[in-house]
Amino acid sequence: MKRLFGWASGGILALMLAMAVLPVGDRRAYAADSILTDVLRRGTVRIAISTGNPPTRFEDENGSLQGYDIDIANYLAKQLGVTIEFIRTDTAGRVAMLQSKKADITIASFTPNLERLKSVGFTDPYLTDVLTLMSRADRKDLGSLADFDRSEVKVAIPRGSTAAKALAKYVPKATVVEFSGTADIVSAIDAGQVDAICSGDALVNWTVKNSGGKYRNAASLGPPEDDAIGFPQGDFVWWLWLNRFVREINEDGTNYTFWVKWYGEVPPPFVKPPQKSP
Repeated sequence: MKRLFGWASGGILALMLAMAVLPVGDRRAYAADSILTDVLRRGTVRIAISTGNPPTRFEDENGSLQGYDIDIANYLAKQLGVTIEFIRTDTAGRVAMLQSKKADITIASFTPNLERLKSVGFTDPYLTDVLTLMSRADRKDLGSLADFDRSEVKVAIPRGSTAAKALAKYVPKATVVEFSGTADIVSAIDAGQVDAICSGDALVNWTVKNSGGKYRNAASLGPPEDDAIGFPQGDFVWWLWLNRFVREINEDGTNYTFWVKWYGEVPPPFVKPPQKSP
């Protein structure tokens, strides 16, 4: 992570120097064309989210949005001095929302990778999660990762997620069944349509904890993945503000507080705890 932030700092400096050599009129036009300017003028930031992924993003019994990402989104809007318009989408729709500029950002367990970076932009990471397999607790035949590597084992994943690539790497013989979102994959295993689901460890741990012993965390797929804020590609001014926001919440204890509140555990080292008063 130190290497990542070091690169980001160098990248910011280089881009700022590049802007400095532009004529004043060009710099003004560049800022005026930014999504940041639109957001401030409009007084609203449009945030694409997917729900059904507790404790990260979900609706409570009253239909209100709750969760870790919702706290991040609300704090971001507060720093901007604007209100939020949440735009509901599914896992695959996150990229399309940004490409079409129907959303200004997405905060929805969005992992940067080389394929996505061809069409959308990302900030530095603010969250990590581990892709995890969840099965019924009574499935003794699925006791290890190797047990899932059979064609008769059906694994549900959200369409458009990074889970497909991970499954192809670690259990290539398993049959992958795609659904539109995380809520649908949980419903699928509840209904007995699939043998397991593959999702981030936060959702799996939450589901297992609240299942009354019905489900279990069966196996992890590889190292943690980064999650970041996504935004429409090519807007340096917007990226500069968003990336600074992420770096500040990672360093000043804000993200640490949200992480402990929703996940009940200490975050990785790049998320710093609040400074103690002298």
